[in-house]
Amino acid sequence: MSTESTVIQTLFEMSGITAEKLNQQLGEMVDKAAQPIILFWDINDIIRATTFNRKTLEDHILNDPRIRRYERRREKGGKRIWLRQPTAKVLEEIIMTEWM
Repeated sequence: MSTESTVIQTLFEMSGITAEKLNQQLGEMVDKAAQPIILFWDINDIIRATTFNRKTLEDHILNDPRIRRYERRREKGGKRIWLRQPTAKVLEEIIMTEWM
């Protein structure tokens, strides 16, 4: 039995699969599975996620056309919400590629 384990471990390592990588992947999978599915978020959720204040978001992020395309509101002057996953990706893109 010990020999089989050693052979399997050696094959994994030869393939670039280490215990550390396996643990990292499993941890990421558990984290993802444990997160609630959030379809939409509002400005307060975005503030909490980014730690930016409302004015910074309004001035530099939320008026970007790539973000605005995911903005919805039921009626004029109503609460704004954004589709969470695509706006999070665009927000990351804006900050990581366009900000210094």
